[in-house]
Amino acid sequence: MEIEIVWGTGEGRTTLSAFDEALSVGGIHNYNLVTLSSVVPAGATVVERGTHERRWDVGELVAVVLAENESPVENETIAAGLGWATAEEGGVFFEGSGENVKNVEGRITRGIETARDTRDAWTWHGSIETKIVEHTVDRAGAVVVSAVYRPV
Repeated sequence: MEIEIVWGTGEGRTTLSAFDEALSVGGIHNYNLVTLSSVVPAGATVVERGTHERRWDVGELVAVVLAENESPVENETIAAGLGWATAEEGGVFFEGSGENVKNVEGRITRGIETARDTRDAWTWHGSIETKIVEHTVDRAGAVVVSAVYRPV
């Protein structure tokens, strides 16, 4: 299984329309997103794509781990991101949101470290990976980072 990391930012008349625009930039706005807890199946690969390129049927159920942040406050900076770590046995994602990249990265790193400690018998690979996106709001803004789970 390949898990795609996609992301986007959006502006709109409302935070919900900004969220929809951010999903559109990430290529996942026409699906019914089913939120998962944050476990990576054994043997899965995590690939940063930016925009989801495959096309499935409109309204299809698509499983995701979703980090998001929205704000209606002009000139406010918002950020959201995912972190992940993999092991022979599987892996974990951790979602975070906050005021800026540094703030979100700290939350994600602490979350992944705790998840790895909880699974201390696993054989972990390498370091923690992250994808964090920041956006300065114009009218109503949103930022989304998502892990998209679909069999190839």
